[in-house]
Amino acid sequence: RVIPLSLCWALGFIFFNLSASLMSPAYVYIVRCLEPLATVMVGFLLLRKRYDFRVLLTLVPICGGVILASVSGGEHPKSSISSPAVLLACLSNVGFCFRSIFLHQMKRHPVAIRSRPNDLLVFFNVVLIACLVLPFAVLTLEGESIIEAIVNYENFGNGELFAFLVDSLLSSVSFFVYQFLQIQVMSTLSPLAFSILTPVIKVIMMVSCSWYFRDPFGILNAVGVLITTGGGYLFTTIKAAAGATANNKESRQRKILPL
Repeated sequence: RVIPLSLCWALGFIFFNLSASLMSPAYVYIVRCLEPLATVMVGFLLLRKRYDFRVLLTLVPICGGVILASVSGGEHPKSSISSPAVLLACLSNVGFCFRSIFLHQMKRHPVAIRSRPNDLLVFFNVVLIACLVLPFAVLTLEGESIIEAIVNYENFGNGELFAFLVDSLLSSVSFFVYQFLQIQVMSTLSPLAFSILTPVIKVIMMVSCSWYFRDPFGILNAVGVLITTGGGYLFTTIKAAAGATANNKESRQRKILPL
């Protein structure tokens, strides 16, 4: 059960990085905010899962806000929207939405119920399997760049090499902590509820990347971010109300059952 989880996790990041190589990461995060839509489609088509209509309506402001936030017109080579990059980012959404689905299926497996593996053990196995897959993907997609970097190694100054090593270390540690916290939250929320967190969390990344990469970010973009955030709040409110309604209905049915 942990193998599909690891493969989907790794493929999600492979597609994400491929998309980021074709257009600005700020815009990749915009497409990534459509993960709830991918979760609904996967749940309906493959798992035959039904969602409350009111909950689905909250996807309108979330996705609509993302579309509004994507309005731009920069001159930077990667500031334009690229169709292949958007497709890769959508595939990344599919890979990432399967993480939560496979994680919950693994948690409900009879072996997992008996052994009760903690999140740290699950995450360790996910990282271990992903580390066996990623080198093949890196060599296949970026083999030429790696060879070129090795050949030109002597041309790098000591300061540049040190800065590269420091950035790599900080990025690795931050990435590890971020992903470990994700799997902890993922194990406590439903797949759709976890995917709704993506637009809300990515809002900060979107604004930060737009500022860092100097992508255009105007009033319409800011309004789109606010609409997406408001949609996330509506989702949590309506989801809680739908859960309370379902519990009350179940309680009433129990009362009318004959003894």
